[in-house]
Amino acid sequence: MVPRRIVLACFYVLSALPAFAQLPEQSPKVVDYTIAAHLQADGRTIKGELSLDWKNTTTQPTQELHWHVYNNAWKSRDSLFMQEAHRFGVNRSPREWGGTQIKEVTLKDGTPLEFSYQPQSGAPKDETVLITKLPKEVQPGETVSVELSFNAVLPPAFVRSGVDGDGGYIHAVQWYPKVGVFEELEGMIQWNCEPYHYLTEFYADYGSYTLDLTLPIRYAGKVAATGSLTSEVSSETTVQYVFQSDNVHDFAWTADPDFEVIEISFHTLMNEGGWRDHEEEERIFNALSGDNRFAHIQSVETLLPRDTLIRLMLQPEHAEYSDRYLDATAKSLYWFGLWYGEYPYETISVIDPAHNARRTGGMEYPRLFTGGVRKGNAQRTLSPEGVTVHEFGHQFWYGLVGNDEFRHAWMDEGFNTFSTQRVKAKGWAPSLATWSVLGNQYYGQAPVAYPSYGKGSWLSLFALQRWETPDLGFVGELSYELRRNTSIERWARELPLASYLPEVWDDPVLRLRGSHAYDWSDPLAKPTYTLQNSTMRRTNAYNRPAMMLETFSRLMGEETWTRAIRAYHERYRYQHPRPKDFFKTVQEFAAGVTIGDQELNWGELWKQAYQSNDTLDYGVHRLQNQVSILNSKQLEQEDTEEDHEGPWDVVIELRRLGTFQVPVEVRVTWEDQSEENFVWDGRDSWKRFEWPVHSLRATKVEVDPNQRLLLDRNWMNNSRLDKPDDKRALQYGLRAMIWAQQVLHYSGGMG
Repeated sequence: MVPRRIVLACFYVLSALPAFAQLPEQSPKVVDYTIAAHLQADGRTIKGELSLDWKNTTTQPTQELHWHVYNNAWKSRDSLFMQEAHRFGVNRSPREWGGTQIKEVTLKDGTPLEFSYQPQSGAPKDETVLITKLPKEVQPGETVSVELSFNAVLPPAFVRSGVDGDGGYIHAVQWYPKVGVFEELEGMIQWNCEPYHYLTEFYADYGSYTLDLTLPIRYAGKVAATGSLTSEVSSETTVQYVFQSDNVHDFAWTADPDFEVIEISFHTLMNEGGWRDHEEEERIFNALSGDNRFAHIQSVETLLPRDTLIRLMLQPEHAEYSDRYLDATAKSLYWFGLWYGEYPYETISVIDPAHNARRTGGMEYPRLFTGGVRKGNAQRTLSPEGVTVHEFGHQFWYGLVGNDEFRHAWMDEGFNTFSTQRVKAKGWAPSLATWSVLGNQYYGQAPVAYPSYGKGSWLSLFALQRWETPDLGFVGELSYELRRNTSIERWARELPLASYLPEVWDDPVLRLRGSHAYDWSDPLAKPTYTLQNSTMRRTNAYNRPAMMLETFSRLMGEETWTRAIRAYHERYRYQHPRPKDFFKTVQEFAAGVTIGDQELNWGELWKQAYQSNDTLDYGVHRLQNQVSILNSKQLEQEDTEEDHEGPWDVVIELRRLGTFQVPVEVRVTWEDQSEENFVWDGRDSWKRFEWPVHSLRATKVEVDPNQRLLLDRNWMNNSRLDKPDDKRALQYGLRAMIWAQQVLHYSGGMG
């Protein structure tokens, strides 16, 4: 048998051969880290020695280095993260505090350097930003070498990082002091090194990392990291690994003695899976090949991603999900590679978090990401597929295109949410809603949500939820739970097999519109860390920008969008783009695009969708068919309207209910099923269209019939029928009636 290490070495060499696609081969090497880390026997304490070569790539000198010490967010409630969480009404804290102690900072020649933590407004004792003073300025183009000694204690899994608390699973992320970004910001060259905010994630420069990692022997063979393994040495008590990676802006590692490690090549899964989309490959190639900006793409084969070793680190109790994790990772490599350019690294590690460390799930780091799943999931819940696709997608949006997540989180989360929904639409049938009993999932959904009331509401008594009495002076406040909402209780109360809708599917793209249910208090342009609350972050970082991108793509057409988004990714791979860079690319590729006879003004669209907080909402206000006023004979008859043969005076009225203005398509369907399509410029607050003396009645009017405008906040008013169609309402109403009857019967019996 050929030794495994030789097989892997050959794999790395072959996969590192130059690919056909002309993407940047190297990132700007701003940082070069060498870190020696020793995990202690407790499985949470890391002793580290760090050496950094930092290059000043700006036009201005600096005499300071600013560092992120993110792990100090878990040191105490004095951190800015914990203070901001409290302001947002979140008062959870780690089961045990962690933190990082900086022992010493020196130049490479041993010269000691002064260092201090930067107080933050609202959190003067915050220690997540460290400043070191240098003996002399680092001039543009010069490099300074610094060494730093630290001890890091990771908390039991809390927010993104941590351990399982049992000396087993450890997820070491943001675990070492990491230098900030020295760049142009707000019109001047300065350090962009924000503290750890509750609403934001991370931002750093590209470069090289070498990690010399020593762990207790129980972790042998059960480690995954950002880099490629270059060395492994074992003793009776420890195992030592050396990992190395270029062209990344962070370094994470994970270990668990319980991991089941599965390794397989992407090409094996792609070639054996039977899910390659040759038609889409041809479409993308044809869209790019006619444009000299993509002259480097010579054939369909040059679009296909290179091979990559997929490493799945799986919890043994989740063995049933191994194929689903691998399938989702392979499909992600395929689709992201086709659309944006190949994944450039030799490996991708997929981490299934330990049960006691689920809070580390659903996160992304270069060449490594965490998923997460619970036992008993039905196939079409798309779990773990959904989280796998999304977290892999961050390898492209955040990993390869490195936006400022402090200020513009939408540039990775939004792009990635947009991409995730498209991959899910390509790779799987829509997910189905489920209900659970005794840990098993079944397809279906209640037609009505069972009422639930918070503490203090007298209505909770009528729902048989809680008995509450106020403080009467002689008797204190009482609160008694009347029932517990267990799966058995829900099953008996609602009888799902009889009353639930049997198949409720979830379109992965249209589900983004759920964010329209919330008030949009802030424009997309507002820096992420200054947003009003977590709900606004969820809206502005994820679904809203994804809907903006989907709207843009549908307005300009899929072929134009294919070129625009590919060019944006290629040009800004290993870079730090700003929103203006994306918009500049859109303007370049979408110039001259029309909807009907209306040319789209992309500057106006960008201003409304990104810079301002305009509401987009077009609707049909009126559809009227009247016997033509010129047909006096029929007008004098008292027959019902259905008895008339026409001609008809047809009137429709459209409304612009928001401030957002964009040309909008209109479709009129006539009683013979023929259609008439035209475009309204959408500028007036309302518009009337008339067809006097028309031989046919209009049976339906729609605005935006092709659903280009995902940013339209209310699709319920987008169409109007001449006569109501009550079939669907009847079907739904019958289910709701059965459900209500069962709930009332059950509640009456319990009462």
